[in-house]
Amino acid sequence: MINKDELDRFYTISGKRKMLSRQFEEALPRFYSHVEAKECLKSLFGEDLVYLGSQEDEEDDQVVYCYTIVHDRPGWEEGTRKMKETGYASGSDFIHSSQDIQIYENGRIWMVY
Repeated sequence: MINKDELDRFYTISGKRKMLSRQFEEALPRFYSHVEAKECLKSLFGEDLVYLGSQEDEEDDQVVYCYTIVHDRPGWEEGTRKMKETGYASGSDFIHSSQDIQIYENGRIWMVY
């Protein structure tokens, strides 16, 4: 099980972008439900695990819960503010401020790299 103290070893930095590596996803335990996976990620990221919504996955016939893990809080908050005010946000700071993750009902995880 991954703990907060060892999270840094799973990050990669490319330019200004900080993101979790595939090794992070591979090191996670197998989850058997959305709730189990969400609780584990919440214990690692706290308020930086942000729920975005859910959707039906027609191929798997299950609900997919969409989250983002915020890696750059000021950049993410500024981009979110701009989105609310104008309907769009431009620039790489907002795009690179978080990393999307999907959790399926059965606990399967898919991360965006």
